[in-house]
Amino acid sequence: MRIIKSPGWKVVFMRELRRFVSRPIYVLMTIILPLGFLLFYSTFLNEGYPEQLPLGVIDHDNSSLSRNIIRQIDATQQTKVAARYLHFTDARKDMQQGQIYAFIEIPGNLQKDVYSGLQPTIHYYYNQSFFVAGSLLLKDMEIMLNTICAGVNLNTRQLKGQGVEESMSQILPIVPEIHAIGNPYMNYSVYLSNILLPGMLQLMILMTIVYCIGIELKKSSSKIWLRDAGGSMFQAIVGKLLPYTIIFSCIGFFYEIFLFKFMHFPINSSLWWMILDTFLLVIATEGVAIVMIGIVPVLRDGLCFAGLYGILAFSYSGLIFPIEGMPAILQGLSYLFPLRFFFKIYQNVVLNDISPDFSMINYLIMLLYLLFPIVVWRRLHNALTRLDYPKK
Repeated sequence: MRIIKSPGWKVVFMRELRRFVSRPIYVLMTIILPLGFLLFYSTFLNEGYPEQLPLGVIDHDNSSLSRNIIRQIDATQQTKVAARYLHFTDARKDMQQGQIYAFIEIPGNLQKDVYSGLQPTIHYYYNQSFFVAGSLLLKDMEIMLNTICAGVNLNTRQLKGQGVEESMSQILPIVPEIHAIGNPYMNYSVYLSNILLPGMLQLMILMTIVYCIGIELKKSSSKIWLRDAGGSMFQAIVGKLLPYTIIFSCIGFFYEIFLFKFMHFPINSSLWWMILDTFLLVIATEGVAIVMIGIVPVLRDGLCFAGLYGILAFSYSGLIFPIEGMPAILQGLSYLFPLRFFFKIYQNVVLNDISPDFSMINYLIMLLYLLFPIVVWRRLHNALTRLDYPKK
């Protein structure tokens, strides 16, 4: 009777499944936390952008014009007049303590100076430590004050006998027509969720792969792992990573389906291109994780390395600051992060409605991350067979 022996990767695959169901930490890192991130970001950014941001007012004029300005500020969707102050010091103190994000100071004799043809100055102070809140409030103030100034100018011209059309042609000789391309709803969630969620998923992949390989070194069970793979390092790696590839790919696919089908985020191409993008991010990140535990084949140090890399990936993705604006050396370092190319594909294919053919180079670059482990292959093999690294 001939005994058919299962391929090594299948034996390792079944071994890893048994380890997976026997240790809650695997379920936590691969399923519970990624789904928790989805719940958090989908509710935290549910409105698309912040609303009713608190703002303070110092009104030294207390005229009908100044009260109208305050009402207009309070009527904007993103701003709420939360406090009124008599003194500059009190408003600044509250802003420094975080009770308000900004405040305006209306000078005395505002109305009198306006109708006398003078140019009074309204001082606006905002806390740019809170970048999003400060920028949104500044934008609202500029739009609102420009509108009020145009209204006052129109009223003054009409009192002098000018018609509405003649006055408007001088107040606003060129009418801008603005079209928001890619994200017409000006929804922060559309821009942020599609990179924050994959970024957090990438972090979980890094931590999980480094842990599942590093724990073999720490527990001195790596020789058993290699023996089950028939002595083949390649089959040992494939069998061990396959369960996590399947799980993380399914989580990533669920992210895309949830965002584009259930939350109705705008998408200008087929959903399959983003699903392919997500799958490539998963396997590319696994390749990077192997490099990390190969460079530092110690569980604790490897996890620290993975955590640092995962956080830096957000900065090098182009989400926070454009890659093109970075120094040349940092632009070069950005090629070490697959999240950068995931984001470029998302911007081109989904937001900007550019044909996927122009993003093929980015898809290919993400595939190249699978070659990264070659750099540490021998070092990792030696670590698994000799067990000569400290077990911290």
